[in-house]
Amino acid sequence: IYMRRKASGVTQVTTETVQRRDILQVVTAFGSLNPQVEVAISSKVIGQLERLYVDEGDTVAKGDTLVELERNRYRAAVSSAQAALRSARSDVSRVEANLNQAKETLRRSQAMFDKNLISEDALLQAQTQVEVQEAMLESAKNNVDRAQGTLEETQDDLDQTTIIAPVSGVVISLSVEEGENVITGTMNNPGSVIMTIAQLDAMEAVVDVDEADVVSLEIGQKVKVEVDAFSDTFLVGEVVKIANSAKLQSVGGQETVANYEVKISVPEPFEGIRPGMSCTAEIEVEKAESALAVPIQSIVTARDDPQEETGGGRPKTRNGMTRKRDAVFVVKNGVAHQRIVETGIADDRYIEILDGIEENDKVVTGRYEALRALQDGDRVEEISSGFQGPGKGGFGGRPN
Repeated sequence: IYMRRKASGVTQVTTETVQRRDILQVVTAFGSLNPQVEVAISSKVIGQLERLYVDEGDTVAKGDTLVELERNRYRAAVSSAQAALRSARSDVSRVEANLNQAKETLRRSQAMFDKNLISEDALLQAQTQVEVQEAMLESAKNNVDRAQGTLEETQDDLDQTTIIAPVSGVVISLSVEEGENVITGTMNNPGSVIMTIAQLDAMEAVVDVDEADVVSLEIGQKVKVEVDAFSDTFLVGEVVKIANSAKLQSVGGQETVANYEVKISVPEPFEGIRPGMSCTAEIEVEKAESALAVPIQSIVTARDDPQEETGGGRPKTRNGMTRKRDAVFVVKNGVAHQRIVETGIADDRYIEILDGIEENDKVVTGRYEALRALQDGDRVEEISSGFQGPGKGGFGGRPN
């Protein structure tokens, strides 16, 4: 199916003319869409949910009443705190009167002592009474402050039985019903989440990017986001956050995959998008404009690299190992000539050629088995592409 060779030794191949085109290299990642602003509504006090004013899917404005809890116990606490405050203030008035009386007694005692009518002990006793009443007044005033604080705390608890919307948005989830009890959270136990409000006018795509691709990402890169539920449209966004630590996932045996969470801002989502919808993100990492390009399947591993044989040396990888050279076959006058090429970036169909061929050269693109077996100097005959083999662009990857 893939190769036809005439009895004369001519191999039938398909070709494509080298042209200039824009190459956009992307990193593809998968994830879901979520609101940028999502607020979990919970209660700051414990109580029974007495009335629920919204339902899931409702739109609310900041300040709207969402929930009312049972208030009787909190009203009683406020009444008790008010009574305690009144009592504390009465104590202050009483102690102030006693202090004034003690001061008057001290004034008279001092006058009598100056006339030698009373002893020094009597004068000291009067002075002590003044100091005692002053201390009692300070304590009474402190009691007023404590009672005032208790009243404010109980009043705040009463106020918290009415829960209002902290932001405008849409109720995307509702977790309780009227009559249920809600609890507050602690350090170790989360409280009851009554509902979640989200602002759907600004979304973000949260995707997992492979460790091999994350090194190409930068904040601000443009992204095309396709929502699985809306296959005929796409959103435009940009990278706003790249995780510093990986999420490790075991895929069987001892093999572990490391992915990095990347957040993509989508400021203008279209109507109908719901939180949690699956999406595919194509992140633009590099672009080459008007670059010489050939189909990816035309790139092969160089046969009998002349630089290696003449001692010119072959390129090295980072660990010092020899890297095989890329090559293409250029057809001229019915003969396939191998050309060593330097490649650049690639998209899903074409790869940039930095050096080794020229514009308007004809390169062999298939068929797959023919290209795999082709050698420098082989005679070829160009035919129509016809059937395309498996894989993108009609081929199952690049030949060896």
